[in-house]
Amino acid sequence: MKYPGLIFICLLAIQPALARVKDFVFSGHAVKPGTRASFEVKLPNPDGDSALLPFTVIHGRKAGPVLGLIAGIHGYEYPPIMTLQALPAHIDPQELTGTLLILHIANVAAFSGRSVYLNPADKKNLNRSFPGNAGGSITERIAHFIATTVFSRCNYIIDNHGGDASEDLHGYAGYYRYGSQTAVSGEMAAATGFDWITPADIKPGPGEHSMYCNREAAMQNIPAITIEYGKLGNVSQEDIRVYTTALLRVIRYLRMLPGTPPPANQPMYINTRASIKSNHTGIIHTTMKSGELVRKGMKLGFITGFTGQHLEDIISPVDGVIIYLLATPPVNKGETLFSFGVLPGP
Repeated sequence: MKYPGLIFICLLAIQPALARVKDFVFSGHAVKPGTRASFEVKLPNPDGDSALLPFTVIHGRKAGPVLGLIAGIHGYEYPPIMTLQALPAHIDPQELTGTLLILHIANVAAFSGRSVYLNPADKKNLNRSFPGNAGGSITERIAHFIATTVFSRCNYIIDNHGGDASEDLHGYAGYYRYGSQTAVSGEMAAATGFDWITPADIKPGPGEHSMYCNREAAMQNIPAITIEYGKLGNVSQEDIRVYTTALLRVIRYLRMLPGTPPPANQPMYINTRASIKSNHTGIIHTTMKSGELVRKGMKLGFITGFTGQHLEDIISPVDGVIIYLLATPPVNKGETLFSFGVLPGP
């Protein structure tokens, strides 16, 4: 060894820095630097069932930011849920700078009950319940816990979603253009490597609630993105691979792991969205797929009653691309049939 004295001096310099990294304490659980721990947090509900929130904390050996990763806001969106089951195996706490605070399944009751959108305990949509209410129903209590206890510990947030049981969806990363968090959120979205990026503007009115998890983070000025990937309540190893790759790209962009993600390959930015809702309850008939190009006035399908009678045609209101569509036969009045990214005019 050529320079043993120099190495010894470097080690002496490093040791105080490592000593300054404290245990990460969350909801009564202390996780030492360079380790990981999994545990459940119980949210009591005096009016009915309590909720168990399953967490994993990966606390890096080196000091750095806290990234919150959330899945299962909608319990039937399986690709992000299964990705966060697998992700800890890809993270070495000894190489991590900072901390990953992983909420594996925010809505366990909906996941266990195979419930689309709603928590079966109170029939409420968690992603329409933010910022929540500490004294409300169980869904409102979960939203409040995330918006306060979780968000207060995080420097960055990724809210992970996918196409629910009825949705054919084209993957994308989205963020809100609101306040000083906007630039970093936009860079996080681009770092995912998805080919579609969907910025959205927040224009909250007096007393308006955030409703959505990621919107609440943005309104708290926390850089945050939503990832949407997967469709029709299915999950495959390829889905998990794509999702894991996107998350690791963002973690590396934040310099929490060694390496630099490759630059985004010219993603398409969808700045305006539009949708069609059903005027009837019945059966949808369409051969369209997510990601397809549509033209204004184009017939996309039709709706019939339960005995086959024609009720309405589905006509595209815009020139655009299909972000997601209702791709299973049942349809209820007021449901979204198609969501579009609007293409800019000539």
